[in-house]
Amino acid sequence: MQRSIRLHFIAILLISLTVSAQNNTAKKASLAPDGTIMVENIILPEELSNLNPLQQPITELFSFSRPANPQIKNSRGVTLADLDIDGFDEIIFGIDTELYALKGDGSILWQKTVLGPILLPPTVVDMDNDGDMEVIVNTGYPTTVGRIYALDHVGNDLPGWPLNFNDKWMINAPAVSDLDDNGTLDIITCERTGSTEGYVHALNLDGTPINANWPVQFNATPAFTPSIGDIDNDGNKDVVIATSSTGMYAYDSNGTLLTGFPVVDSNVKYSYQSPILVDLDNDDTLEIVGSNHGDAAGFYVMEHDATYRAGWPIATAGWTYSPATVADVDNNGTYELFLADRNTSGNGDPLDVIYGLAPDGSNLPDFPINKYGGNEGVISIADINNDGVMDIIFGSVITDASDVGYLHAYSLDGSGEIAGFPLRPDGFTFLNGAVVGDIDGDGMMDLTVNSYTLTFGTGTDMAFVTSYNLDVPYDASKILRNGYKGSNFRDGLVTEPVAGVNEFNAGIKVTINPNPSDGNLTLSLPLNLNDATLKVYSVDGKEVFSEATNIVENETLQYNLTSLKSGIYFVHISSGNKNYTAKWIRE
Repeated sequence: MQRSIRLHFIAILLISLTVSAQNNTAKKASLAPDGTIMVENIILPEELSNLNPLQQPITELFSFSRPANPQIKNSRGVTLADLDIDGFDEIIFGIDTELYALKGDGSILWQKTVLGPILLPPTVVDMDNDGDMEVIVNTGYPTTVGRIYALDHVGNDLPGWPLNFNDKWMINAPAVSDLDDNGTLDIITCERTGSTEGYVHALNLDGTPINANWPVQFNATPAFTPSIGDIDNDGNKDVVIATSSTGMYAYDSNGTLLTGFPVVDSNVKYSYQSPILVDLDNDDTLEIVGSNHGDAAGFYVMEHDATYRAGWPIATAGWTYSPATVADVDNNGTYELFLADRNTSGNGDPLDVIYGLAPDGSNLPDFPINKYGGNEGVISIADINNDGVMDIIFGSVITDASDVGYLHAYSLDGSGEIAGFPLRPDGFTFLNGAVVGDIDGDGMMDLTVNSYTLTFGTGTDMAFVTSYNLDVPYDASKILRNGYKGSNFRDGLVTEPVAGVNEFNAGIKVTINPNPSDGNLTLSLPLNLNDATLKVYSVDGKEVFSEATNIVENETLQYNLTSLKSGIYFVHISSGNKNYTAKWIRE
């Protein structure tokens, strides 16, 4: 009898140990130099293995799923934009060769079949000043065809599109900016012809090059979303672009290399990244902020003259494909720089993953964030729990043994991960991230993340888009940087206070009528504001008008701005911590 009890006990113990071992296993993804994803088994810490994805306190609104491309997966998140002008954002993204626009309840507003897989989030802006959004998206992969599509707000091809450059992969996301300063927006995007040949195109909305000097050619893959801004303050915009192996380049709008570029170091490589352009020292020139891989992997800040800023670069333990996020978190006129590392130990020990850095390269208080599971995806910054403190939101390189992933949010006050996180979407959030908005029109803040599973031919890979209700009031002023490169322009240019085209102000709107107008700006606001400041910004974030005023509820304000050239502008009204923004079109 005792022997039977002992055998029974041993059997229970073995079962318990087996279950415990299964619960403590995880999968770690990493990106190979050729762009393929690798997965290895690792140990999961107890605090992460015990999380139940079905018992999260934050409400899941919906999860949308479709079969994924078996070879390659989406990266850099999804796009939020108001396509149908109902006051609330739609979710625009690609899965394999299908482009989707979803409503806030997960239903499909429209979808479009394209040639070639969609890897990066669409660029969604009003390109032609008609009040409707256009959708610009790239497709392709070395083993498939590639195109660049320009669509109207209901998913129809614009005249002359898509463009076909010998079926080659249009690599990374399109960036949009008025590069040639003619009052209309241009599309700057990359073509991969081969591992030692690539091009950067600068295109008008009709599909033609902006001038005869484009495209520019590289003897390497330009696996890098361009960034656009006037980095040397000469009055003309520049294109900052790097290649996989031949260095960092900066071109003016005529395709001419700026002095000092390219910056070439055989130990430094650039792929699947993109820099942020920002004036860190208030000298009216722009610094280039980003990360690189190679034998000298690290975080860098490069000056407009192609030299590294003092204190930079900062070496990382290994390769990183992390795009940077830059924001003035405490609104004191000094920018903070946030970058990530894919650091993940094999035995469950936490490592430094999220870095918060001052312009001189020193660590911000409470940084780096030490946790288990690294990040190579998008970093968004917003106050998503309404406690008056900004939070940093990012994905992970790991899933648990059941292929359930992690989306993290840490408070920037150093108190750790905020209540309700990590969220547990299906699949890897690897290379992706989250965007914040009010997608269902209930006045509450929502969060949307994309993810995918990896079976390596043993099953059907799936792609997911999951949205959550964060149960706090929506306030656009509490979103500092949202999604890939911080705005739907994907131009990487950081300016304050306008960083995108989100015009929603917690239900209170600036009324501009008529809009478009001939340069006479007429507006009103449905509330009283004392000691307010009214500013007008060009589409690239430059301040073109400013006035201190008192706002009287529904009183009409008129400004003669006929000296401004035709184009898109943003009217920003602020008073204390209240901020209201609207788009104005100058005919």
